[in-house]
Amino acid sequence: MASEAEKEEWTGGEVLFAGGTDWAKIARGGSSKKQTDQEKMAEAERKQLYPDQLAPVRLKSLVGVKVMFVAAGSGACHSIIGDAAGKCYTWGRNERGQLGHGDLLQRNVPTIIKKLSGKKVIAGAGGKHHSAVVTSDGESYTFGSNLYGQCGTGSLKSKDKVEELIQSPVLASVSNCDDVSCGVEFTMWLCDGKVFSAGLPQYGQLGHNTDHEYNAKDSSVKLMYAPQPQPKQIQALSQFTVTKVACGQNHTLALTQEGQAFSWGNGGYGRLGHVKQQDEFKPRNIETFNQRVPVAPDVAACSTTATFCVVQVGGQVYACGKWKSSGDNTMYPKAFMDLQGWNIRHMAAGATHYAVAADQSTITWGQAGNGELGYGPSGKKSSANPDKVYALEGVHTHQVACGIGHTLFLVKPGSKQVEDLEVYEPAVAEEEALPEPEAAPAAKGKGKAAAGKGKAKAATGKAAAGKRKAEDGEEGAAAPKGRGRAKK
Repeated sequence: MASEAEKEEWTGGEVLFAGGTDWAKIARGGSSKKQTDQEKMAEAERKQLYPDQLAPVRLKSLVGVKVMFVAAGSGACHSIIGDAAGKCYTWGRNERGQLGHGDLLQRNVPTIIKKLSGKKVIAGAGGKHHSAVVTSDGESYTFGSNLYGQCGTGSLKSKDKVEELIQSPVLASVSNCDDVSCGVEFTMWLCDGKVFSAGLPQYGQLGHNTDHEYNAKDSSVKLMYAPQPQPKQIQALSQFTVTKVACGQNHTLALTQEGQAFSWGNGGYGRLGHVKQQDEFKPRNIETFNQRVPVAPDVAACSTTATFCVVQVGGQVYACGKWKSSGDNTMYPKAFMDLQGWNIRHMAAGATHYAVAADQSTITWGQAGNGELGYGPSGKKSSANPDKVYALEGVHTHQVACGIGHTLFLVKPGSKQVEDLEVYEPAVAEEEALPEPEAAPAAKGKGKAAAGKGKAKAATGKAAAGKRKAEDGEEGAAAPKGRGRAKK
């Protein structure tokens, strides 16, 4: 847990990056057809142009820039940072305008959002196709897909299979905002201790005791979920002062000043920590964390299928859900012994990988396919158990951020160890995005449209407990057997 003195003293650091740089291809796999020699050659050339960064590298465009925060998201294939002057930079995938630059061009280098000029951006988060940032005056700006109202503008213009794309920042209908977190297609705002939500309500992830499900056809069954474009306060949390909100792809964890933890949304794999695999339509208190074991107010992370937080006494990490490719689900929070004894400063989760800033070490683990764990060319590709990023051993990492296929490390600048790291500059700064691969057709009789007035998206129906399909983003190589807990 970061101390108040440490937070006050932070004046900015340098961003290091590990993971995939071929944003259009990350986690999307290849064609099942046999490749021709020409296609193999083209793919090899592409890998040379967009190399995976297997160890942390400095980004040339950010050398000398003092960065205050880094952000991504469990469903995001793009990144967001803010510098000491309040300028906001984004880069990565941009097929829906989620970078906020007024176009759909992919950015391979961090690029300042010009439309936020004059605003001091202090926090941000990314969903699958949208982003949200918070400014020092309590405003929140959003951009990207508003198909389900996840931008929180109060209106929804998507209709007749035409998706509303907000390519430049617009003001969300919230005020007094301190922080923000994004799921795949929904947004949570933390405003003066209260939580507001907007977007897709499927699985009850908006926390308003409903998933807004309805049948869109009279003569047959076509279940859909009415979007919620207007941010609405979550009443179940109104009597508490919420200090931290973390979103997985389709679930949320909220921590309170009173030391309690609440979770809601998709309950598959036990990720909500309520013993049963069932969706929760409104915040439910996790019984493990009551007065006997109060949670720390500022450290939490949610991946696709797992949830992590830290307790106040001893700083022990607790986890529930499924964070390994094999093994049983953890149905209620248990002590995560692999991180016992560490002073956890910050924690983040991508779709299937995790990063922790603790003491003078940086620790990562999970399923990875692009080097996002930062173990280096001779290191493991994936790791079932936490392990140190040895390139950063002894370096003070202030904050970490994880997205699909990549990790950001915000480190204290000036050390020789950091300055000696490789400096990376992409061959192409911006480019047209590649066409998105077509989604596999849904099986007949099992489709649920995850939209209301917008276009219908294929989705699986509610599965029996223990038989849920993995959500979007749950890709990656199988993790080999780990080496035990991360040693101090």
